[in-house]
Amino acid sequence: RVANSAPQRESRPAPVSSRPRGEFHASHRTLERSGPPLRPSRTGPRPATFSCADRVEPRGTADMSGYGSAPAPKGDDNGKPVDPKWVTTLREYTGAGTTSSERLDVAKFVFIMLVSSGHFLEPFYKIGNRGVGAYMHAIYGFHVPAFVLISGYVSGDLNPKRRRALIAGTLAPYVIMHILFSLFYTRAFCEGEWTDERGHPECEFVNKWALMDPVVGQWDGWDKWTFAYPFAQLWYLVSLFTKRLWRPFALEMRWTLLFHVVLGVLVGYTTIGRFLSIHRSTVHMPYFLCGFLMRKHACFFPSAKTPVAKAMAVAALVFNVGCALMASYTYGMRVEVWFQSDPHDEVYGARWAYGALYQLCLYAWTFFTMMTVFALIPEPEAVGIAYAGEETLPLKGADVEGQTKPPPASKANARAGKYGKERDQATMAAKVYLRCAKWGARTLYPFVMHIAVLLLVARYTRWYDITWTTDGKDASVSVKAAWTLLMAYTFTIVLSLKPVVGLFKWLLEPNISPLFNPELQKL
Repeated sequence: RVANSAPQRESRPAPVSSRPRGEFHASHRTLERSGPPLRPSRTGPRPATFSCADRVEPRGTADMSGYGSAPAPKGDDNGKPVDPKWVTTLREYTGAGTTSSERLDVAKFVFIMLVSSGHFLEPFYKIGNRGVGAYMHAIYGFHVPAFVLISGYVSGDLNPKRRRALIAGTLAPYVIMHILFSLFYTRAFCEGEWTDERGHPECEFVNKWALMDPVVGQWDGWDKWTFAYPFAQLWYLVSLFTKRLWRPFALEMRWTLLFHVVLGVLVGYTTIGRFLSIHRSTVHMPYFLCGFLMRKHACFFPSAKTPVAKAMAVAALVFNVGCALMASYTYGMRVEVWFQSDPHDEVYGARWAYGALYQLCLYAWTFFTMMTVFALIPEPEAVGIAYAGEETLPLKGADVEGQTKPPPASKANARAGKYGKERDQATMAAKVYLRCAKWGARTLYPFVMHIAVLLLVARYTRWYDITWTTDGKDASVSVKAAWTLLMAYTFTIVLSLKPVVGLFKWLLEPNISPLFNPELQKL
């Protein structure tokens, strides 16, 4: 054979790039129709339809969204994530789904109003006013847990930019404000004219209430002062930092919500107390995780849309108020049970052994009241919010009564940012809704600064002198409390205004970029 034939060049397949367009994929599809695809040659080109990601797991499950993210749910045949059956069933029967930024910010504004008013009214509760106690029972069951749940819902993965923002938005203001509050409080209420001339007990800024322990935490030399016990409401900043750091580890656990509920009921048997807000962080972690999982599975508390649903939500709210009145007037229940910051023996006394059961009841009641309140906060569409660039919504500038002039196609008319513009709204309800949402987006400022206002009022006015001279059951105390409630709402709105935010931004959102590597800040 060798003698009768000339050497011939070995025939090889043409490279993929030199083949006619679509030839390879067309032939591959033909093979798929006729039978299983052939295994690609070790020396030949690798088919473009094969990839390592395709061979390991379907699209949508291999990509993790980064540090702090939860594994994506299992996908369907097309690689699209599929929620567990119980989640889809819950959405089907309750109408739960995603929610808008406006609705969350309106909720935050409502909750910060309740937080502020509760602190302004607490001096009257301390002297035994039952009406104030009922008000505090009604709101303390849900306002702070709802804040924690919203924080979990909006929390993202801790990429480098968000890690820097977390430090600037929690640790930096905590350190700054803890020093300022501790210095002022000690000088104003723990010594000098307040105790020597007025004769008030050491460190009590109103009767029977001190925001700083006269021994631990007092600014009387560095040996008696510490960052380990946050001042007043600053515990939330430390707790939020802790929960954001712990979330990635929590999401790697099986049955993580159940696990953290068990931790929340058992931490009360320890003596860790308010040290670095670890007790509160542990108790509140289920709310934080629940908020994050609600966003992940698009299953947030729905708003009441039908008349029947609205009536049920109002009835549930009335039931909450009735239970608060009964707790205060009939049983004399202490408001401190809602703080969830101290060991069971300090809160429940001789019944400390049942603390785990009580905590489970608090979890159940908190979710019930949160569901009730969120049901009464509508979505933007329900109040008729109009966005520039949407022809179907009633914008200003309609040339024919009852109709809307289509805006020109330009970037200026596109929906800008999270909110609609108040000037584009046709109804007062829509304008008020957007204004409350904008105030709610600035809750950091009233949350931190309302305590400063409370201390200034107590120190330099005679507003709370009635707590030293009058019994809490007197009618004059109730009248004073009513005016204080109005004052608290007013101060909260003022502290939410844009000029006030600009005035204190350097203090509560300091620029700490010089502390970080300039190259890393580009990430």
